[in-house]
Amino acid sequence: MARKSRKNIQKINFTTNQKTYSVGVYVRLSVLDNNKKDSDTLENQKNIILDYIKDKEEFNLFEIYEDNNFSGVNFNRNGFERLLEDVKQGKVNCIIVKDLSRFGRNYIECGNYLEKIFPFIDIRFIAINDGYDSNNENSSEILLMHLKNIVNEVYAKDISKKVRSAFKEKRKNGDFIGGRAGYGYLKDPNNKNKLIINKETAPIVKYIFDLRLKGYSYRKIAVKLNDKNILSPYAYLYKIGILKYEKFKTSKWTVSTVRKILYDQIYIGNMVKGKTRSNLSKNEKQKAVPENEWIIVPNTHKPIIDKEVFNKVNEINENAKNIYLENNKAKLIKNKTENIFKGLIKCGTCNKNLTRREKGRKNKKKGISIFRYFECRYYNNCNFKSINENLLKEVVFEEVKKQIKIAIKLENIINKNNKIITLEENSLNNLIENIEIEICKIKSFYKVIYEDYTTGLLDEENYLFTKNSYLEKEKELNKTKEGLINKLLNLKTNLSNENKYLKEFLKFKNSKILTKDLLTRLIKEIAVYEDKTIQITFNYIDEYNMLLNEMEKVLKYAI
Repeated sequence: MARKSRKNIQKINFTTNQKTYSVGVYVRLSVLDNNKKDSDTLENQKNIILDYIKDKEEFNLFEIYEDNNFSGVNFNRNGFERLLEDVKQGKVNCIIVKDLSRFGRNYIECGNYLEKIFPFIDIRFIAINDGYDSNNENSSEILLMHLKNIVNEVYAKDISKKVRSAFKEKRKNGDFIGGRAGYGYLKDPNNKNKLIINKETAPIVKYIFDLRLKGYSYRKIAVKLNDKNILSPYAYLYKIGILKYEKFKTSKWTVSTVRKILYDQIYIGNMVKGKTRSNLSKNEKQKAVPENEWIIVPNTHKPIIDKEVFNKVNEINENAKNIYLENNKAKLIKNKTENIFKGLIKCGTCNKNLTRREKGRKNKKKGISIFRYFECRYYNNCNFKSINENLLKEVVFEEVKKQIKIAIKLENIINKNNKIITLEENSLNNLIENIEIEICKIKSFYKVIYEDYTTGLLDEENYLFTKNSYLEKEKELNKTKEGLINKLLNLKTNLSNENKYLKEFLKFKNSKILTKDLLTRLIKEIAVYEDKTIQITFNYIDEYNMLLNEMEKVLKYAI
């Protein structure tokens, strides 16, 4: 590039020191707010915030994060967690909300984020309607903000009590207060608290009851409905546009769906509510309520099933239940075993957790024996049915023992070649020590050339050139030293019993049986497929690969 003469008039560029912000807009709507048509709707929250930033050059919109149907009393929300992840990755450095109540209604959590977390990671926070901007110390007193959050938290507790009270009154009146009408019914378009018969699905309900009267089991009814390509409740709701997720499109009839319909008093005109209970202010999950505490209001809507038919079917249900319990009395025996695979075993086809089942088998000689197996509750969708627990234990334990043998072999190799490993360590330590000596020499040269510069032996140009040369050399030496230290650390960590793979697997080298502790420590996941193929994903794969890598470099042969 040609050099310009210094005599030429240079054009001066005026720049500003104003910081620009990558903005994450956060909006939230609770379950209770969902039917409102005011400034708290998601769309209006977005409009308020986008209008606020549109004429401000310091703000660049990165993304809008939203949580619909999420309470503000806790921060376990999908949109909020995505926002935090982008903050951690440096994609967002400014968060803007309509007001503090949209951010959260828990005083302690809000205060923690606004006073500690966001300032520490240099995140600007703006609550528009509250006039709060963390960049402006005079925007609002911190005490006022605390009071605002306290009010929000108290409001959440107060509204929870009011909502419970209002819902209880509606239940007593026999009003329908659910989000969706039960299968076979629709919400009355003229009164959302009343139910009317769905002429499209009510015949299916009758068909299910008829099959049960004919002696069909829950499972056979589900199979028959699926064979006839009758849409399941979820698939039907997807078809008519009430459910939006694609996964519901292929949803099938299951045993639990059939059983639920056959027990539900909604089909004889009774409104049954209060089967579960939760607490908004305490962020409690739904809990089952004893049947004697349910609220049952008779004759609130037109029935699909005659009471006589319903009672006959429920007699069949109870008899079948009693027979099942009688045949499975062995379940109640004290020697019921722990499910050691809980949380680890999945269906390889649909990726759902497999459920452990137990059945009692009568034997004239041995009496009642217990048969345990794992099944996929969604087998109608993925075709995987079940696998025997004993077979599963046998296969998994064999694979675990193979891995333990590998760990023992690797430990022996390390012990046999301890001298070579020690020599490698000594060699790396010597190299590091030599580099440190070189760095010390360079530092002493800095003093010498500076003295030469101050006494006039070196002019400024030669002094700066020499100094920069030494600085560059020191930088290279430090980089080399850092690489050698990492090599030494890898060597000590991986070619020793401190390697996590060796450490964990060798703990179980004398194990004679498969235990819960062994499984959870050594195995990440077990997937079982339709053809009974079992795929085991072990823990510490990275540590195992690093160990082999170090061995290959230091010991010069493959394991």
